[in-house]
Amino acid sequence: MSTEKTLSLLTAAIASVVSIAGLLLKGSAGEDLTTMMAVGGGLVAITALTVFFIYYNEEVTTDTQRMVSDLELLRLFEQQPGGLLSAEMIAEKTGLNKTAAWTRLSALATGGLLNAGTNPMGTKYFYELSAPLEEVPGLKLSEEPFLTIEDLQEIFIAYEYKVSPQDLMVSTGLPWKMLSREMQYFRKQGVVDVAYINRPGDSNKQYILMEKYHRSEGLDLNSRTRINEEVKQVLYDEQFLV
Repeated sequence: MSTEKTLSLLTAAIASVVSIAGLLLKGSAGEDLTTMMAVGGGLVAITALTVFFIYYNEEVTTDTQRMVSDLELLRLFEQQPGGLLSAEMIAEKTGLNKTAAWTRLSALATGGLLNAGTNPMGTKYFYELSAPLEEVPGLKLSEEPFLTIEDLQEIFIAYEYKVSPQDLMVSTGLPWKMLSREMQYFRKQGVVDVAYINRPGDSNKQYILMEKYHRSEGLDLNSRTRINEEVKQVLYDEQFLV
């Protein structure tokens, strides 16, 4: 978990405790005091559990990338007859434990790379690709361990400016969490935007490259260098790169 996220969550927990303490000081004794103490304890417990689960899920997603990458997980769906897999089936195929498999699949589904459905009892989830994995031959990207602005432009050109999360995964092979964070940065900088739109046979999540970035020549060397250095620093700060 990044230092920024940890501090944010801890600050929220401390704020909850301080708020409850203030209520206790203002409140009356007896039943009101007991009630407020119970509510305060519950809020602190919920905050602590939230911190733990976010930390655990992020650690699982990061650590298990060494066993099987996100792209390798997606390829399993491509190879599976019928295209449907559960966390239990993924665990059997990859050596991940069931909890880790479920965590990884949930993250990919949240990112729009997988669709999820349940059995009639709602006791088991099955997943499938939300769009085909389409590889463009001859696409050459940089040797950097992250997505540079030049890489992004090349990907949009190769995919005729129709780029889904699956296209980013297939093109780069990078972990989805890292790609997602980079795309958040590029969106904040006005380089890309995202649209949720129904496209039969494709992902309903589509990235749009703003027109001024359609060609590398549209950016001078200093601008490209600045963007790449900034996004790399974000990834180092949040421990996507070490």
